[in-house]
Amino acid sequence: MAARRTKPSRSLISAQIAGALLIFLWIALAPPAEGNILLIPVARQSEAQIVALALEQGASLVQRGPMPSSVIVYGKRDSLFAPLARAGVLMVAGGAVGCRAGKQAA
Repeated sequence: MAARRTKPSRSLISAQIAGALLIFLWIALAPPAEGNILLIPVARQSEAQIVALALEQGASLVQRGPMPSSVIVYGKRDSLFAPLARAGVLMVAGGAVGCRAGKQAA
């Protein structure tokens, strides 16, 4: 007697593919331990507020970001994460938007 094979459901396969894509996206956009980090305000904040908060945590300004009120800073993820998360600022890898690692504003 032959064993009966069951087909995996399309929704299960779709969920697995979506999960894998999200993991690859996170790997590509995760901020580095130290380097250029793009700061994107989620809450309503001005660019000056974001820069001031990042500078308080030891980061240095690199340049303005590609989106309104976003900035690129050079800093350490661990020191920036908690204060910026509380302020409603999303951190993304700065290299993902065409920044060169280690380049700082003059």
